[in-house]
Amino acid sequence: MQTKPVQQKSQVLIRYAEGKTLMAHQSAEAAVSEGVIKEKERFQRLVEHSPDAVAMVDAEMRYLCVSRRWETDFDSCGGDAIGRYHWELFPNLPEYWWQNARACLAGVLQYSEFVAARWTTSKREQIGVDGREWVKWSFQPWKNSDSSIGGLMISIEEVADKTLSINRPQKMTSEFKIPQLEISSELTQIALDSASDIVLCTSSDGQICYANQAACHLLGYSQSDLLKLTVIDIDSQFSAADWSAHWRELKHQSNLTFESCYTTKGGASLPVEVKVNYLEYAGCEYRFAIARDICDRQVAESTLLEAKEQLQAVLDAVPGLVSWVSSDLRYLGVNRHLAAAYQLPAEIFNGQQVGFLETSPKFNDLVYEFFSSREKKTSQEVTASIRGENKTYLIVAQKYHKSTAAVFVGLDITERKQAMKALQESEQSLREQATKLEEMLLVLQRTQTQLIQTEKMSSLGQLVAGVAHEINNPVSFIYGNISHASEYVKELLRLVELYQKYYPNPGREIQDLTEELDLDFVKQDLIKLLNSMKLGSERIRDVVRSLRLFSRPDEAEMKLADIHEGLDSTLLILQNRLQAKGGRPGISLVKEYGDLPQVQCYAGQLNQVFMHLLTNAIDALEEGGKNPEKYGIIPSQSPLFSDKSESQILNPEIRIRTELVGESEVAIAISDNGPGMTPEVLGCIFDPLFTTKPLVTNTGLGLSISHHLVVEKHGGQLQCFSRPGEGTELIVKIAIGKS
Repeated sequence: MQTKPVQQKSQVLIRYAEGKTLMAHQSAEAAVSEGVIKEKERFQRLVEHSPDAVAMVDAEMRYLCVSRRWETDFDSCGGDAIGRYHWELFPNLPEYWWQNARACLAGVLQYSEFVAARWTTSKREQIGVDGREWVKWSFQPWKNSDSSIGGLMISIEEVADKTLSINRPQKMTSEFKIPQLEISSELTQIALDSASDIVLCTSSDGQICYANQAACHLLGYSQSDLLKLTVIDIDSQFSAADWSAHWRELKHQSNLTFESCYTTKGGASLPVEVKVNYLEYAGCEYRFAIARDICDRQVAESTLLEAKEQLQAVLDAVPGLVSWVSSDLRYLGVNRHLAAAYQLPAEIFNGQQVGFLETSPKFNDLVYEFFSSREKKTSQEVTASIRGENKTYLIVAQKYHKSTAAVFVGLDITERKQAMKALQESEQSLREQATKLEEMLLVLQRTQTQLIQTEKMSSLGQLVAGVAHEINNPVSFIYGNISHASEYVKELLRLVELYQKYYPNPGREIQDLTEELDLDFVKQDLIKLLNSMKLGSERIRDVVRSLRLFSRPDEAEMKLADIHEGLDSTLLILQNRLQAKGGRPGISLVKEYGDLPQVQCYAGQLNQVFMHLLTNAIDALEEGGKNPEKYGIIPSQSPLFSDKSESQILNPEIRIRTELVGESEVAIAISDNGPGMTPEVLGCIFDPLFTTKPLVTNTGLGLSISHHLVVEKHGGQLQCFSRPGEGTELIVKIAIGKS
């Protein structure tokens, strides 16, 4: 079948529509000229006798005129079609047909055509699947005399090629790709324009064909400027070659997520997280991208990484093998000593099941039993095979983070075990040979030294647990507040955009959004939130500094040190034990520091003494918390201080007082209002291995070691004053030394 060119037909039909509108206007005035009537008749005959199926509809898709070919092909007479709606005659047309028709009526499209299966008005169904007949729909708007769109001119012609995809529209020319994509509901358009993230839609060659308000705001371009650019112009990650590879990957996977860096109009870099989807619409291919500003997230991640690195540095500085494990029996991390022992990178352990190396089944059992029990800490000897050599370790474990994780510190005691075995083997010969008594005494002294080292390891485990606990909380502050800060900023940006839109007369929309967001609260809470993040960072710095001050190694010579600085660093490490827990209220801390000069001493050893004395005071108050009817009285029987007043304390309290005694000595008193001690117990507290606590949690060497360090190492005095029901006070006196 031969037909005229589509554009020529459409122009003829439009001319007829214009003539029809003119005639209707002149008829209303009863002044229709004979020439116009003849012109109308000529156009009407042209349409009626057109060899193609053509029709004219108004803006509501009601038929005004149809050709005879239209009547013949679609089984309806002119009288039946005129005045009826298009959907009545063609009720089963696909949705994209109606979308394009609405676009033409709205002036978005100037012309549209595509191929579809033939539909009839009589049968209302498709012709057989294998023997379908195909037709090409073409339509474009016609205009009234005032240039407004009055309706559509529609034509249909048969298509011989039946290999086209079912209901697949023909590909539009490039000049109509952009308006074709913009066909969407008003609600969807508003949502995209109001989104706080960047929304960009591009064609297959990277040309931007849609950009929302957020894209314009964040990138600094006007919308018209953005529509002149390509993705390569704003995304520093892409080159022309990269774009081709990216497009192929996107078509293959349908959607991608990656991080990139957009370049603003001013040349600044904007880090973004981009989520892109492949779209196919009306025969055209598009890339739909949503990019989110991740500046704040990168700053938060950097802060979190720095805190983790600080924690790792602390644990790497701890001697021995250190690992921390979650309650699901998987490694959370290890220190460099443990990784080096197995000659593996430390990262290999992260996330691995405990026992994946199959070298220490006893350690695996210890971890499992520890998490199965209610104990907060434990210690046990474990044998492990490291590089083919069996070694024995004393494992000290401490739970933290509400018992969902634990830290395990292992000290190599292989030599000590060998010595103990040698001691056991020598006992028989010692009974037989009195001459070897001196050798046996030497071995016993070595054993006592090793027990002292065991106590040091117990303190070390407590130290590591305390550091892990204190660093974890500030990191949690930062991590927990990041999402809230991000949301607040987004909401405030939305409000600012609305103010920019409606200023200086805020509309109801801005007022409603202001009330919905509670703007005043957001402003106040955002400041508090950022302050808490700052406080958490400062807390990490203070904890690490205190750890460094507390654990500085002993030196060969005494040096001048600040006693108060050592006390404060020790208190900071023990801060978590002063908090309320297990039905016991928090322990109040009262510091009554005097004006002390710097003291020449072994600062690390004195810090260890303060740790033992404060730990004993806390243990006593926790024991007293099991019978909370009444705490004791801060003791006044001390001969050191002039203040002899007594007062009933209803809550647990630790008091630290320092004073200059004479001109050559300083005194440090640590007192608590716990249950106190009987005279019998008071007379044994400095004896090695003496303890009133369970042996599982205490070795009885804390006060013994403290007495040794104060009396023998510093030539000072360590005194204890206590009575049942009146608490306990321990006083350390040492010489100031040379200044």
